[in-house]
Amino acid sequence: MKKRPVTTLFMLSSVDGKISTGNSDLLDVDSDYPAMDGVKEGLHQYYEIEQTTDLWSLNSGLVQAKLGVNQKEYPDKTPVSFVVIDNKNLTDHGVSYFCRRAKTFVLVTTNTQHPAFSVQEDNLHIICQKN
Repeated sequence: MKKRPVTTLFMLSSVDGKISTGNSDLLDVDSDYPAMDGVKEGLHQYYEIEQTTDLWSLNSGLVQAKLGVNQKEYPDKTPVSFVVIDNKNLTDHGVSYFCRRAKTFVLVTTNTQHPAFSVQEDNLHIICQKN
């Protein structure tokens, strides 16, 4: 009998199953949910549960660029590992930001000229595929 890892997905979604507030750069879960009545009151529960898990976070470079990682001061190290899918939105500063923040940082790209290739960090792993 093979042992399988236990994988639990913690995800914020609305009652109708949506995982975002819309298909537009003007609409963003990270800024919209904390301001929404009926959502903001329970948001702390998600973050409390998140802190008790072996954390891997999947993000897009577009969302992270909108959140300012290309300009933010470098953060302290966290126990969270990040996977970011990005072809053109993160700068070398944004990649270094994640390397300094993450336990492990994995960048997935099809861009062979991505700025991540110029960053030298032990916890940076780049998966570059043709498409």
